[in-house]
Amino acid sequence: MNFSIPRKQPPARSQQKKTLHKFLVARSDIGAALETCKLFKSTVTSFKDDLYYPLFAAIVVCYARPFTNNEPYGALPKKWGAFDNPGMQDTHNRILRARHELIAHSDWAVRQTMVVPPGVVFGKSGDKELKSSRIGTQTNYYLYPIEFTDQMQATALNLGRRLNAEVESLVSDLYDGMELPNCSFNLRIDDGL
Repeated sequence: MNFSIPRKQPPARSQQKKTLHKFLVARSDIGAALETCKLFKSTVTSFKDDLYYPLFAAIVVCYARPFTNNEPYGALPKKWGAFDNPGMQDTHNRILRARHELIAHSDWAVRQTMVVPPGVVFGKSGDKELKSSRIGTQTNYYLYPIEFTDQMQATALNLGRRLNAEVESLVSDLYDGMELPNCSFNLRIDDGL
């Protein structure tokens, strides 16, 4: 008897479309993170800038979104969060940590709160110590240096290029050689067009 090893069947067209949807949305999110990095770098010059936190939060949210459990198709596979470059891997991990600890959540260990009695030194402004004049409060968090935006941008660019190549491959697999309408059409999650 001659037995042949069965070949793995390609995923159903509807499954390929689900995957394409997930990657198209991820590519859009990473593109938004990249655009926000550009805006951050062109406008923010210090931690004191009013736009530091909102732009940083926007970068983190947009970048991290593909790595969270999105409905209905879930997060990107784990391999997409793996980088050959150790610096980019560290940046990726730090962005996701900021998302989990500071931006989307307020972890107790990170967002500690304190009561500041009158006369307590709580910081400096130049050479001058800042002392509380009355009972106050303080909420802690951490910030990344402004230069970290360069690393976030490079990491997002690397991921964006990989996502774009995957999207192009999926689109080619799904639609090359097909007769397509002469207009844009919604991606339907079925086995048809």
